[in-house]
Amino acid sequence: MADRPPGSLSIAYLGDPNSIHLRRWAGYFARLGHRVTLLIADGLEVQPGLAPEIAVERFVPFYHRRPRIAGMFDARRSLRRVLRQIRPDVLDAQYLTVNGWHAWMSGFHPYVVSVWGSDVFVTPRTSRRGAMFARLPLRSADLVVAGSASLMEAAISLGARRDRAVTIASGVDRTSFRPGPASPALRGRLGLEGRHVLFSPRAMKPLYRHGVVVDALTRLPDDVVALMVSYMADPTELSAVQRRAEELGVADRVVIVPAIAHSDMPDFYRLADVVVSLPASDSTPITLFEALACERPVVAADLPAVRELLGRLDPGALVPVDDPAQTATAIARALDRGPAERAALATQGVVLVEEMADQDRNLARVEKLYRGLAAKRSGYGSRGGDGAATR
Repeated sequence: MADRPPGSLSIAYLGDPNSIHLRRWAGYFARLGHRVTLLIADGLEVQPGLAPEIAVERFVPFYHRRPRIAGMFDARRSLRRVLRQIRPDVLDAQYLTVNGWHAWMSGFHPYVVSVWGSDVFVTPRTSRRGAMFARLPLRSADLVVAGSASLMEAAISLGARRDRAVTIASGVDRTSFRPGPASPALRGRLGLEGRHVLFSPRAMKPLYRHGVVVDALTRLPDDVVALMVSYMADPTELSAVQRRAEELGVADRVVIVPAIAHSDMPDFYRLADVVVSLPASDSTPITLFEALACERPVVAADLPAVRELLGRLDPGALVPVDDPAQTATAIARALDRGPAERAALATQGVVLVEEMADQDRNLARVEKLYRGLAAKRSGYGSRGGDGAATR
């Protein structure tokens, strides 16, 4: 194991190595000089683009074989072996579902559970098993981090301890996501000259309701088009969106690009006349913060965590879930605003991002919390975060 610079931490993450959110979070700490390791399940492919400073270690996941109880013992042994090897100061399970369960099973302390949205709002509510898989990791966690107050309250209702819970949004890199002119070259390459663009940047999965955007197009002028992304799409959802566009006669107004590099995302936001985010369940989505940082108007599903943000800025931008008519009305209102009103809202949006979602400031808070946990590190063979003997 390589020596670390004085004062640096060893941080291990359980999570999806292909998630841009985890890559950005882990990459931030790696760039600060901390030793960062991603713990990922055997057989999971790591897509190109992971920062070279981030190490990867594999373990046997609990779901690798039946009966599940045997798989759990296998996972525990495998994780403990890896954790003894890398000796982290703190373990952070990014996304409660599966990852939080693995953190709890490992018996390692201190561990953090960073909850994202559906892992708290949806999965634990579907079955008793799902609730158990949420409650045990949350109850024993040394720290629970959530991006919004409503998400935090949901985690607490599932067992997280209020005195070990903090609300911190992962934030936006404001050196990249900032106001600027739209790229004429990008507009030309996508065939969007002379058209109003709705950018729906969320993953092409059923949860994110891209079909509602397609339905809303039928209620908007013919020069309005929807721009979507198919990277890592659910094939069934992608086919359903394309089929729905054909049925409604708006297929020529739906532009689906295969992938967008994270470094190119600011240009896509600046191209948009309105950014839409319409999931059935969500924490405060980072896409809204990114859009506001680029001074773009947004229309979003009226969910508790989203209301925490847009309720202060533009309540009329909040629309009911699965309501194409009201979605179209909100989009039309955003498109019809005069220059002065647009400029005022854009300025207010940037101020909100500064207050709530500045990445450097927010992750500096996380670093301070990691250091506090590391200073009290219990490790194996001592007492765990819930006062019980480490498993």
